[in-house]
Amino acid sequence: MAVFRRDPLPAAIRALQAELDGGPRAELPALLEILGALLLEREARLRASEREQPERELLAAVPDAAAVVGKDSRVRVSNTAFDGLAPGGRAAGLTVLEATRSAELSEATRRALEGTARRLDLQLGRQAFLGLLTPLLRGEVLLALRDVTEAKRVEATRKDFVANASHELRTPVSAIAGAAETLLGGALADPGRTREFVEIIHRQAERLRSLVRDLLDLSRIESGRWPIEVEPVELEPLCRRSLEAVAAMAQRKRIELGCEVAPGLLARADARALEQVLVNLLDNAVKYTPEGGRAGVAAAAEGDRVVVSVSDTGPGIARHHLPRLFERFYRADTGRARESGGTGLGLAIAKHLVQAQRGEIGVESGPGGSRFWVRLASA
Repeated sequence: MAVFRRDPLPAAIRALQAELDGGPRAELPALLEILGALLLEREARLRASEREQPERELLAAVPDAAAVVGKDSRVRVSNTAFDGLAPGGRAAGLTVLEATRSAELSEATRRALEGTARRLDLQLGRQAFLGLLTPLLRGEVLLALRDVTEAKRVEATRKDFVANASHELRTPVSAIAGAAETLLGGALADPGRTREFVEIIHRQAERLRSLVRDLLDLSRIESGRWPIEVEPVELEPLCRRSLEAVAAMAQRKRIELGCEVAPGLLARADARALEQVLVNLLDNAVKYTPEGGRAGVAAAAEGDRVVVSVSDTGPGIARHHLPRLFERFYRADTGRARESGGTGLGLAIAKHLVQAQRGEIGVESGPGGSRFWVRLASA
């Protein structure tokens, strides 16, 4: 601690007191002038800190990225979420442009500082935000950035789903309506043509029923109304039941089915959900494998996991299709998929069911065929 000489200090105090009582201006030593300026600065900072503390507590309670921007266009106080947007992880003292690298937001802040509330959509990197700028009484601005990335993704997914579902439903409905109109227009009098159009109606009605069933299944899974109970499940009998579900179709195409699963091999799964996954994968394998080919199920332990796979000797899937193969309504070969009665939802359903069992699903494919795999915890 600094020690002051006693002689000049009392004299300075008396001179200041005399000035305040109406006397002449006191001439103070330079050291005391500096000390006085520092004391004033300290007092100002203490007052600012006392004012900012309640603001920090309020901003900390805000779930969005939020900050108070001062009259000088610099961030005066901010919460952790807003600091996360700034270079170095601290926004205080930076301009809005320096903190967010958004000229659009910087301009909106300038207008808000002039007294005009603003609301804007903006993109910061890969994140989408709704910006809300509210002028405050003391000439500052409260800036809040609400992360709407997931909301926008969900909305885009919903729009795509509605558009794709409408397109898929339109085809069988149009075919049924066309066949019925032809019959009513006079084809009923021709027995040969009658059977042809009734077969069209039956085929398209089956396709429509499959599509509605898959849509309902997907809705139940995504909404949590498909109960999943993960427990130890013996894989060998479950895989054989899955093969039985496609045996008739495989027999018609002379496709050899195989099961390479050791008795007693266990995985932690929901038996009903896993069987649905395997049936969906086997159904695709049989549909897209040429006559005389092979398809089957295999399972093996890999450390603390079990991998169940469905393989076929079909034509394979082009590499650029693989990343999107599990999307709803995505088809690697649109024409062949529709001819075979596929709804475009089987793999999406399989993915959601596997994820609900805390597992992973993937695909490997090449000219010699495809292999879809499911990785689950071992029991």
